[in-house]
Amino acid sequence: MAGARESKAAQRRSRQASDAVAQERITLVAAGVLVAVALLVAAGVVWGIVLPPRAHVLQAGNTAVDARTVADRAEFLVAGGQTSSDPIDAAIERIKRDETLLQAGGAEVGEVTAEDLTKAIRKGLGVQDDVSAEDYAKTYATFLKGIPFDKATYERIIRAQTLEERFTAKFTGEVPAAGRQIHVMGVSTRDQAKAKQFRDAVVGGADFVTTAISMGFAKQPSEADFGWQLPTNTGFLHDVVKIDDLQPGATTEVIPREGGIQFDVYRLAEREDQRTYSDDQKKSLGQRKVDEWVTQQAEKVRVVPDLSDGERRWIMKQVSEAAERIAKQRASAGPITTVTVPGKG
Repeated sequence: MAGARESKAAQRRSRQASDAVAQERITLVAAGVLVAVALLVAAGVVWGIVLPPRAHVLQAGNTAVDARTVADRAEFLVAGGQTSSDPIDAAIERIKRDETLLQAGGAEVGEVTAEDLTKAIRKGLGVQDDVSAEDYAKTYATFLKGIPFDKATYERIIRAQTLEERFTAKFTGEVPAAGRQIHVMGVSTRDQAKAKQFRDAVVGGADFVTTAISMGFAKQPSEADFGWQLPTNTGFLHDVVKIDDLQPGATTEVIPREGGIQFDVYRLAEREDQRTYSDDQKKSLGQRKVDEWVTQQAEKVRVVPDLSDGERRWIMKQVSEAAERIAKQRASAGPITTVTVPGKG
């Protein structure tokens, strides 16, 4: 039976594979931000156009969202290293999700009280319960000075996160003890010819993991054998590889990533319909149920995007400038301890 370690290794490897292309194209928290800005300028973006920060870009239920709010949220995600994709899209998706939770979640999992909010903020800041209210207030005030929005906005984010955690706990508790799982193996490389050579070898009978290590695709077995994991429901493995459609023992063709900068070969080693879930897997299934719940609230919390190309350019300018500033600050400060703040993307 697979343990939590295997599950985490599989999840980590899957995330690394699905993020590879995005990380090639945009790195906003380091020197790559300069490349992003240069590309936008080369494409004819006129940065002299200053759009009103309060231009309406999104309506989520009864909440109107302006360009400044999206820019601030995107900057918050970038500063926390919480997105490897387009920061504007990530910010909008997070705002939409938060508003759905805030406007429809309380009725199902309970409203977030002032006490609940303080407890969640303390936890996010790493302030222990035995720290005095005065010291907590000082720590919190210092933290607020370092984020791009005001206290009310931040606390709205924390309320949404608290509701999401409650939903996750609720749905996780409803997950059965066992269910369908797949055992996946895979390698990635930028050398298409080498990927084909690898595939020919393993289809011909060579051991998948041993060959992956001998050809330099992996340094240890867990980097090519992801262990037992939940069937995919989104992302590269689901949408492109279609791993769940393979027969046990089947190996894919060499699969190019978008842009042709990476090539993958996967094998569905095994499949079981009733395999005992690890705690991590149960939580992942609970989180999937939260995603489904959010989608089901479309009628209650109707989301209407209204983001023009001009507004997107204005927001990107703000985020790019903020990312460049953050990169310079971190470079000049040297190694620092980073606090992971609530409000994930």
